[in-house]
Amino acid sequence: MKKGRNVKVGIVVALLLLVVGYAVVSATLSFNGTAKFKGDQTEFNKNIRFVADTDAAKHATIVSSIAGKTGTVNVSADGKTLTFTTPVLSVLNETATVNYYVENTGQYDAKLGTITCTPSADDDALLNYITVTPSSNYKDLELAHATDTGATQTANPATVEVKLSKVYAGDTEANVTISCTLNADSVQK
Repeated sequence: MKKGRNVKVGIVVALLLLVVGYAVVSATLSFNGTAKFKGDQTEFNKNIRFVADTDAAKHATIVSSIAGKTGTVNVSADGKTLTFTTPVLSVLNETATVNYYVENTGQYDAKLGTITCTPSADDDALLNYITVTPSSNYKDLELAHATDTGATQTANPATVEVKLSKVYAGDTEANVTISCTLNADSVQK
């Protein structure tokens, strides 16, 4: 019986030595790190743009209130500049309306701002003959980031309407340049 007890004590001692021996040779490793990140303003600026594809259903157009009169509208290859020429407005209250869409091809959600338009001419008196009215339907509109299937586009067009608001009796064509801007800000999510 003593021999059986000694064997049990020996096993317990051996187990204790194994546990203590394991603890003596164990080690703990730890590591720390820092994650750095910032927004990419260049990427955001590059990817908010006018829909430039003239084959797309949502390409920019110009429509006259008088049938048969047409103007031109073009979007630059990078989608950042929209250039238009109205037809010659000759009838009081005649309008030419530019319709355009905006798309987001980048990773950031965007909040569109208010479009502002400023007419200018060599002769400031010419500014009294037209009224420029930009739509406000894009103000505060959030445009989601692009997806794997492509750009996110505004559902409805925004417009800039140019109206002959005063009869012009000049013999030569008068030209008024209209400069418009539409700002967008990135949205924190």
